[in-house]
Amino acid sequence: MSGGRRGRGQVRPLFALRWRMVRSRRVRIGLLVLAAVSLGVLVLVVAGSASVPLGPVSGADLSPADLANAGAPVDRTGEVAALLPSAMLAFGLFCIIAPLSAGGGMELIPEAELVAYPVRVPTLVRLSLILTPLNIAWYLQVLVLVAATSYSLRGPGGPVPPIAVLVAFMAACTALGQALGWALVGVRRTRLGRRGTWLLLAAGLAAGGWVVLTERLTPMLDNAPTKRVLFAQLRAAQLDLAGAAPVVLVLLVATVVGYVGAVHIASWALRRPGDLGIDGPLARPVRRRPFPASEARALRQVDRASVWRSAPLRRGLLVLAVLPVAAAAVASLPWSSIALLPPLVSSGAALLFGVNALSLDGSGALWIATLPHDQALVLRSKARVVAEVVGGAVLLVLVGAALRASSAPRPLDLLCVVGASVSCTALVVASCMRLSVTRPHRAELRGPRDTPAPPGTMAVYSARLAGTTTVVGLVFSVATFGTSWFVPVLVTLGLVAWAGASWLRTQRLWSDVPTRAHVIATVAAG
Repeated sequence: MSGGRRGRGQVRPLFALRWRMVRSRRVRIGLLVLAAVSLGVLVLVVAGSASVPLGPVSGADLSPADLANAGAPVDRTGEVAALLPSAMLAFGLFCIIAPLSAGGGMELIPEAELVAYPVRVPTLVRLSLILTPLNIAWYLQVLVLVAATSYSLRGPGGPVPPIAVLVAFMAACTALGQALGWALVGVRRTRLGRRGTWLLLAAGLAAGGWVVLTERLTPMLDNAPTKRVLFAQLRAAQLDLAGAAPVVLVLLVATVVGYVGAVHIASWALRRPGDLGIDGPLARPVRRRPFPASEARALRQVDRASVWRSAPLRRGLLVLAVLPVAAAAVASLPWSSIALLPPLVSSGAALLFGVNALSLDGSGALWIATLPHDQALVLRSKARVVAEVVGGAVLLVLVGAALRASSAPRPLDLLCVVGASVSCTALVVASCMRLSVTRPHRAELRGPRDTPAPPGTMAVYSARLAGTTTVVGLVFSVATFGTSWFVPVLVTLGLVAWAGASWLRTQRLWSDVPTRAHVIATVAAG
């Protein structure tokens, strides 16, 4: 792969190499189907949202209850359009946070496997931008924005002109987010930079808490800069292209500036000498720990230390501890919406390492396999650590949401929220351990952008977990509108029993010596 043309000829060969590394035909077919379904869902969302019939404006002549009783559709385009600037602002913040938490961006192939090849920095940036849609959270936000735009901004030109403005906005946010992510990578290579980022994070959290407590959040959202984008979308919907052109031009310029800036900043960040060798975790003295009381406790201590030693896992844990809690506290959600938080958070926490939990041992898996202990303890220890991370993330977001809930909870609300938390945690842990045994991958989890599985596999896992937990969350959310406590209890017991049966099957698979040897060899040597 030649680097003489600024990496322009390197993207396609790297994708071809990644595709050849997917040896399973079923996985290849699954990836193609996932790509087709993702595009198809996007098209259906645009067509469906734009074809929703509109009736009288709510509140103009009749109340929403009267219109609903009469069976007439209610025109809520104005309400949805009023929420669009806030939704776009949330998308912009996510585009900034996602590269920061990923150490600059997603990797197509681990950096250690390309160290002998002249892969240029522009290629790395382009690959990261191309892989952005594989982030399920990014994709879901795009679906929401596209659906809201297609429904609320209608005009003679249909939904296409305002969506074109939205695409320019999303491209600008994604490119600028990449540049900021690489900037943080370069800054954090020194001790002063790491301390400075922690101070900025603390200052940002303090400022956010002050804004929420002083009730200044709503006026700030009312004056959000994304309102200019909304006005440009409105003009584009009315085919006033001259009025929308300046905003679109600014967004396109911001996209180019973000990409060029990301290339130059990434080049600076990757070549900047760091002091992690003299100031990192490996350079600090290790305190002598007391001898574990049992083999199971010793394995759990090793697994917990393996999670904390990994830079991407530490960042992921920080994001899980701060971002969902802050979002839930700011939103002031009703309890029907709070019941949807455990599914979202649990699936995100599982993607840190749970879908390939046995990779925590790395090359040490061979050594652990030779120790004279019950091999079932290894699997139980990994399941315990995955459950601690998933359950801890769910508990944190529930505390943040409950403190700022829009109303006092009823006993049924609490029962549904607890049922959603327990069910999703059990299902996610069971699914993760099943995938860890049946679909192991070699993953170092040392580099700043390492993931427990290849990008395509992570996208499949993300869609699978998010789909399952979202359905569960919707069931419990709907149950909060009822009056019977029997439904959430019965659903919780059934889902926990299902997860328990899956866990027993996984244990039987792990007890099979050839299966266990295959998993250990894969996570240790690839």
